[in-house]
Amino acid sequence: MAAIACVPLQQFSEVKDENTQLQQEANSLNNENDVLKVKNKELSSELERHQKKVELLAKDTARLSLQVKKMQHRYEDLNADYTQALKGLKSGSNNDVNNRKLLTFLQQLQDDLQQREDALMNAEQKLNDKQRRLEEATSELSLANENMDQQNKRLSELEKILSEKEAAMQKLRKSINKALVGFSGDELQVHMKNGKVYVSLEEKLLFQSGSYQVNEQGISALRKIANVLEHNTDINIVVEGHTDNVRYNGSGALKDNWDLSVKRATSVVRIMLNNSNIAPARITAAGRGEHIPIMKGTHTIALQKNRRTEIILTPKLDEVISILESN
Repeated sequence: MAAIACVPLQQFSEVKDENTQLQQEANSLNNENDVLKVKNKELSSELERHQKKVELLAKDTARLSLQVKKMQHRYEDLNADYTQALKGLKSGSNNDVNNRKLLTFLQQLQDDLQQREDALMNAEQKLNDKQRRLEEATSELSLANENMDQQNKRLSELEKILSEKEAAMQKLRKSINKALVGFSGDELQVHMKNGKVYVSLEEKLLFQSGSYQVNEQGISALRKIANVLEHNTDINIVVEGHTDNVRYNGSGALKDNWDLSVKRATSVVRIMLNNSNIAPARITAAGRGEHIPIMKGTHTIALQKNRRTEIILTPKLDEVISILESN
């Protein structure tokens, strides 16, 4: 009565790894989007910090430049006084007392002049340092602006692609629902989850109990689904067979529920490929056995719900991965 099958262990592991990778990529997109937004805020804060730094350095540079100019003027005045006094001393026009006073004044003037010259050199050095730091800060500000522009561009590209993928999947869900008009809700359901479209087909729609041969009604439904998917070439397809947890007591090639689930998934894939132009590389068959039930328990309703085949449709994420890797 149950239906759960298993792939050979290596094949199942490969399919499981591929599905897990696709699931992780799809589920991480919103998180990556949030990370980019946080980085954008950080860059904005860094840009603001650099702008303030440049403004302060510019003010300091202007102040020091004015200070240097004043010191240069004072130095030039002192140097002129010193030159004039030295000429007077050399001319010998003053008496000895005046000459001694003049010598004393000259010495003081020379000392003051030396101090002014030292202070001027020190101020010029500080000014040069400030100008160098201002140039470095301006360069950092330019780089921060460039980084933020690039980050905003990547964020915009990512949000656009995600929005387009979401719209495309919503359109795909509607197309499949439209194609499957006439089938009841207790036979199949179509819904979206984590950016993927899930088409869940009940056992009674596709198979007899314990069988993996698809009946005519199931073939009709699969053809309709395949006709929609062959026109959506940027969608990857995974077909998963699921069973209940009642032990399989069949014979022949099937050993257990896991084998049955694999055979059922493979049968569905073959019908879809034989009735459409879907590229085989786009589709994967996987048996999940009894290990992913959608309803707990051993009562009849739970067993019926768990015996199902799911067609999981995932948008190709090459563009998104490329943007994230470039970041």
